[in-house]
Amino acid sequence: MPLATGGVRLGAGNLGSPGESRTVGAPQPGCEDVIGYPASERQRGVTGAVNLRLRISDDGRVVEARIIGSSGSFALDEAAQRGVRRCRFFPALRDGMPIWGSRDYRVVFRLE
Repeated sequence: MPLATGGVRLGAGNLGSPGESRTVGAPQPGCEDVIGYPASERQRGVTGAVNLRLRISDDGRVVEARIIGSSGSFALDEAAQRGVRRCRFFPALRDGMPIWGSRDYRVVFRLE
């Protein structure tokens, strides 16, 4: 999995194949750049993983990011939830047309 600047690791999944996917694909390039590691947590050495359930529109926008597994740090949870909303994903497809979909997504904050 790619590591973002600042030690954020994303659970991106796979890109899927063109045509029929019915599941939301990976984030588009640049997603790891918009999910930042909170400076306060980095300085204190706090690490953790946040599990999110995302609702993705037919144009790949994150319209809902619900925490389904906390990192144990409010700041890390907030950073993951806020940052992933700025990402774009490859939408699910039905009959070759983009549709709304959901996916679980994991953001890991670790010190490098």
